[in-house]
Amino acid sequence: MEILRNLWRRKFRTFLTMFGIAIGIFAFTVMGSMALKLNKMISGGKRYITGQISIMPKGSLYGTGGGSILPIDTLNKISKVDGVEAVSAGVELSLEEPDPDNPTGSMSFGIPPTIEGMDLNSSFKNRNWETMDMKEGRMIEKGDGDDKIAVGITIATDKKLKVGDKFKIRGKEFNIVGVIDRTMTGPDSYVMMPIGPAREMLIESNPFLKSLKQRSDEAAKISDSALAKMPEETKKQIVEAKAFKTEDVNTMAAASWKEGADSEEVADRIKNQFKDEVSVLSPKKMGEEIDKGTLVFNAIILGSALIALIVGGFSIINTMVMSISERTKEIGIKKSLGASNKSILWEYTLEAGVIGLIGGLIGIGLGLLVIIAINTKTAASGAEIFLIDRNYLFGVVAFSFVLGILAGIIPAYRASRLKIVDAIREL
Repeated sequence: MEILRNLWRRKFRTFLTMFGIAIGIFAFTVMGSMALKLNKMISGGKRYITGQISIMPKGSLYGTGGGSILPIDTLNKISKVDGVEAVSAGVELSLEEPDPDNPTGSMSFGIPPTIEGMDLNSSFKNRNWETMDMKEGRMIEKGDGDDKIAVGITIATDKKLKVGDKFKIRGKEFNIVGVIDRTMTGPDSYVMMPIGPAREMLIESNPFLKSLKQRSDEAAKISDSALAKMPEETKKQIVEAKAFKTEDVNTMAAASWKEGADSEEVADRIKNQFKDEVSVLSPKKMGEEIDKGTLVFNAIILGSALIALIVGGFSIINTMVMSISERTKEIGIKKSLGASNKSILWEYTLEAGVIGLIGGLIGIGLGLLVIIAINTKTAASGAEIFLIDRNYLFGVVAFSFVLGILAGIIPAYRASRLKIVDAIREL
């Protein structure tokens, strides 16, 4: 109570100091919650990507197939590489057709709505993420028709979908058999469907692939007898057109390794044997790249918040130094009445800690109001930017108290070392 009375005696200065701390803790709360959400998303993605050997068309980047294709014959050969257990082809493309007026699409926090075409006949299993937890219904599985899909929780929330609903995607109608439970990463924004219709959509949306398909369909109508009568150059073009297969339209693939095999060695074997045909990403190297990106992002976010906290810490030091210089007489009286150096040190250090604690609570309160308001506004589309973690908030409260203690130690130590004679001179 005495500490609170002392703070109230200089309420304007105390308020300004607490406000400085509150700003720092506000920034720490908001930016920290954003970093927690990002790290949760990334950790889930890392867990998945390090549970498989990722294979892409030569020259393409991870997650983008472009006009490149991954021939099924190549994937069948990869499945026979020593140490490989199974290979699964996949097709990935955006859920919505590109807007001609905005070809780059809109900005989003996290992974945009995406179609994931799955090879349901493959025995491939991701080492770290074999199954998906379902909020309702089930995951699509072998034997399902091409009209069956499972949607992520973000898609379901945004489109107001549930099991049993019909969902029209790029002009085709699908039946929803399951809603994937929240994972805080990619699957939240995925529509899982059999690979067949996903291939058809990719071909339809890609002018290059669409042209190949049309030429192939036209070439298929030409009989062998008619082909034999054509000039050699024309015959060559038609044979090449006939060679195009829809099954070759794959933007990515994933390989699992046999029990006891080293994933890095298996990845190196695939890379060496098919270096001119595919790009291979090993689990270890993918994990390292993800860690690098996370480290930089966290450093930027938390660094900016720490600057605000440092400013708040110096404001506490300034306030305590001024307070002690104004209360020299009070300290002298306490010492003359028997107060020890230790009790003086404890009193003023605790006073600084209380300033930090109250400022921290105000900052956290303001931060939570902003976080909840923004998350509520974006919840309808399932794109919450912040993650509220109770342990993190308790940690921030403790940190604000410790910050006050540390900032107040030097002024409090100076107060405890004042000599009674020097203090009496101030009377």
